[in-house]
Amino acid sequence: MPRVWPRLAFDQAFYALLAAFFFLLPLQTRYVFRAAQLYEYGTLSVFLAEILGWVVIAMGAIKIKNEKLKMKNIWFLGLPLLAFFSIAWAPDKLVALQAAMRLLEGVLLYIVISTVAPTFQSGRSGEISTATPAKGKRFLASLGMTEWWVYAFLIGAALEAILGIHQFLTQSTFASTLLGLALHDPAVLGTSVVEFADERWLRAYGGLPHPNVLGGYLVVALGLLSYLVIRLLEEGKERSIKVLLLKITVPILITGIFFSFSRAAWAATIVLLSYWVIKVLGKPSPQSSPIKGEEAKRSPSPCVGEGGGEGQEVAHDRFYIFLIIFYVLLLTLTFRPLVATRFHGDSRLEVKSRAERVEGVREAWQLARAHPVAGVGIGNYTQALARDVRPGQPLWSYQPAHNVFLLVLAELGVVGLLLFVAALYTIVRQSKFYILHFTPANEAQNGQAPLGHFRRVPLEQALLTFLILLMFDHYLWTLPFGILLFWGFLGLSTALAQPGLDKKTAL
Repeated sequence: MPRVWPRLAFDQAFYALLAAFFFLLPLQTRYVFRAAQLYEYGTLSVFLAEILGWVVIAMGAIKIKNEKLKMKNIWFLGLPLLAFFSIAWAPDKLVALQAAMRLLEGVLLYIVISTVAPTFQSGRSGEISTATPAKGKRFLASLGMTEWWVYAFLIGAALEAILGIHQFLTQSTFASTLLGLALHDPAVLGTSVVEFADERWLRAYGGLPHPNVLGGYLVVALGLLSYLVIRLLEEGKERSIKVLLLKITVPILITGIFFSFSRAAWAATIVLLSYWVIKVLGKPSPQSSPIKGEEAKRSPSPCVGEGGGEGQEVAHDRFYIFLIIFYVLLLTLTFRPLVATRFHGDSRLEVKSRAERVEGVREAWQLARAHPVAGVGIGNYTQALARDVRPGQPLWSYQPAHNVFLLVLAELGVVGLLLFVAALYTIVRQSKFYILHFTPANEAQNGQAPLGHFRRVPLEQALLTFLILLMFDHYLWTLPFGILLFWGFLGLSTALAQPGLDKKTAL
């Protein structure tokens, strides 16, 4: 018995540290070893979030060793291993070493989180326990993590959204070395703005390095929030204060996404909202038939109160979703000139942005064709541009292509791209996204449902969100924040407590 308490304290410290990691993830506080003026991709530095990530990995490794857990997808380490080999032929070997270490951290973070996330398995046999979980350790809406990890993630995202909203509405920012905040003046060239007529409108940065990064981060949080609501609805808490607060958080996140003026984030948000509308409109009416009414009772909307088999609750669901849609349309109409500029404007910046994106794709293909097998070296895409494609130009003009798959192909070659795609495919196959639903004992005794059973939750939201961000931006591969966000979130999404193939699953 005495040995139980130190292990319990260690576990609690580990879970608390991981919650702190997700909360502080967007913090851009860092120490710079080698600065490159106006050129992030030649800078050597270490971020606070990276340090926290390595501590999480170290504690997770101790937990895995002590509990003799079987690590999941250990072969994913082949991707950072290839990245380390690529240092040998990279133009800037220090930058390549830094990029390889960051990729290694991301993959290890995925392995640790997906291996040690709290589940409802009894012992190590993989059998599903039907006992009610302890408070704070419940299986969360298909993500295999404790509820407070998600709240930490969402609180951090909401604060970033509020900061971004303030920046856009006041058209001003402030700098802070401690918080990692940079000053962004819309009158200064190089600041991300939307040009309309002779005005320069500052886009929302939050505390992140670019508005596109803020928009993508908030979209991921929006998708995660919908899963959290599903978990609360499954517990019959559709009228709880938690659900109310989450409903209030939705327009905050959406407003932050809107003011980022990130087209990729907008596209991902439209996908999420469309999914919610389809789910609400497709919810069976409880009066249609007894079977459909019971099925409707078990099928909560992705972001609103559970139908509960009652027409009034279904109406509340639809009202809330359409209220959100109305709010988005109101924002669009209020800032119609700026929205139109972002989509089909002919201002100097928009024309330049579209031309640079097209040129970036062409340059990525050019480098990939010149180095098809081994690539140009991890983290050295822009250095290879300066060496092979456009030598002699200002450093700030060399930017990554806005497509992660092309970047992986250019930096690590065909082998690297195959490993990356195979890893994503494996994660998709293993992320079954289940909810552990506990049925009251009296219902179980009457044969209405097993005491504890799994129900499948749709995966399309998270998949499409990440696919859009991977296809239309680069920060999930090139920036430390994006790397940790990508691999950390995928680690959380891997379902650990899945029913076996020989077990019946309630769908």
